[in-house]
Amino acid sequence: MSNKLFDVNTIYAPHVQNDGWGPEVRNGVDAGTTGQNKRLEAFTCKLELPEGVDLHVMCRAHVKNKGWLDPVYDGEICGTVGEGLSLQAIQLQLSGADSDKYEIWIQVHVQNRGWMNWMSGGELAGTVGFDLQAEAIRIMVFAKGVSLKTDGVVGFVEYVAPPAADPVVNKNMAGKYFSWKELSCDCPPWKYGFGWCDGYPEQDLKNQNAPYLIDILDKVREYFGSQVIVTSMIRCQDCNDHWGGIPGSYHTTWQAVDIVVPGHSAYEVAVVANNLTGCGARYYEIDQFTHLEPPGCGVYCQQAA
Repeated sequence: MSNKLFDVNTIYAPHVQNDGWGPEVRNGVDAGTTGQNKRLEAFTCKLELPEGVDLHVMCRAHVKNKGWLDPVYDGEICGTVGEGLSLQAIQLQLSGADSDKYEIWIQVHVQNRGWMNWMSGGELAGTVGFDLQAEAIRIMVFAKGVSLKTDGVVGFVEYVAPPAADPVVNKNMAGKYFSWKELSCDCPPWKYGFGWCDGYPEQDLKNQNAPYLIDILDKVREYFGSQVIVTSMIRCQDCNDHWGGIPGSYHTTWQAVDIVVPGHSAYEVAVVANNLTGCGARYYEIDQFTHLEPPGCGVYCQQAA
């Protein structure tokens, strides 16, 4: 098709899946394939100018698995060759002293969508985010003021992922794998028939200290990939005295937790917890449980007396 509006000719050539480089075509002629399910992988585009006209064409391609590539100019290869990757969207723009007088237009044939609308002046053409291959293109240059757009037809579509939904917070869970009930003081009457506290004494210290130990528990649980049994975490002072805990036990300030991992020795659990988190860790060989504390408590991975 000859451009009768002026003497600027657009010359472009496609690189097509399995076919390689196709012949150069001009001024709106189809370049590529339709109906064959072959991807357009690259193209070149240059301008044939009359004497005295200063125009250059910038081409930029969006390529599968690569995104937007750097722009190329005046007949350079736009896209990829030999990588088996499809073009998905294209941007063309004119530059030069006479670029204010002309407009470059491109139309893209897209897999499953057919010919999309004409786009011009640096607008994007094709699709992004749908994994749809461009299959053919048409390119033309006209004087500004001429429009090839068809009302109601889309020339470019980009998929924008919806924002992630706010996570659902389960108030009964202290961490990924442990409920607050598992970590509570042994006082509640549902467990022993007596009670001095509601199971969660020292609320201020709970907010301050508990998250650190809960993070340790989650990491130990993920490492072993099996159940971690919490035998004791928080204790009110009365409960601590009842069970013979040492005065001022870290259990009374949400700074200690005792655990058992079935199938693993207390020593192994202590070593793993210490290596994973740097926490203090003691193991009890006779009772086969592991006692964990923050590192600032001065406890290391060693057998408790």
